[in-house]
Amino acid sequence: MWNRQQVKEQAKIIMKRNYWKMFVVTLLVGLLTGEKTTIIERVQNFASTNISYDTSPIFYSSNFQYIFYSFISIASILGILYTIFIGNVIVVGKSRYFIKNHDENPELSEIFKGFKGNYLNVVKIMFLMNLKILLWLFLFIVPGIIKAYEYSMIPYLLAENPNLSASQAFSLSKQMTTGQKMDLFVLDLSFLGWIILGLICCGIGILFLQPYPEATRAEVYLILKQQV
Repeated sequence: MWNRQQVKEQAKIIMKRNYWKMFVVTLLVGLLTGEKTTIIERVQNFASTNISYDTSPIFYSSNFQYIFYSFISIASILGILYTIFIGNVIVVGKSRYFIKNHDENPELSEIFKGFKGNYLNVVKIMFLMNLKILLWLFLFIVPGIIKAYEYSMIPYLLAENPNLSASQAFSLSKQMTTGQKMDLFVLDLSFLGWIILGLICCGIGILFLQPYPEATRAEVYLILKQQV
């Protein structure tokens, strides 16, 4: 079994040994997996909040509207494809880095190791994971969150064994999180104070916080893996 204090203390020990490389990893992964979505969302928000037939006569032009919304659609599709074929694989690479970071000093290149070996299998399983979570969230919010925790070990499992079949990955993650979901949820809540503190610091503080929860979740994975 595990408890929050145990895994967080272990994460702090690891951070003392290797904090700045961990910081660079989380920063790189954040840029490579999140920035594209932020840009698309900003453009879409601009379109929804600033385009109005009453206030923007230029948009009366059907041709202009067609071109503009075509651009938005293409950007959204490209963002989804990027997430499926690149972003998700980097997430698996990040998991691989933090697993190895438990007892060694891995290279930054670990975050790109998902592109080697059984790359398409990683793409497929991560896509299925995100799709299932999305469908559950569309149906019911709370069951969707529960499923997200049930599947939360999949990136770590693929990081260690990219040849797992989809059924094996989902089954193992389910076994590892059975009876653990509430504890995992409370663990995430325990970082809320740090997140608020990071937001107070103009949001920049969150960047320096990220290695802490990432290292902690990797410690939880290593413990749950031993139990299964």
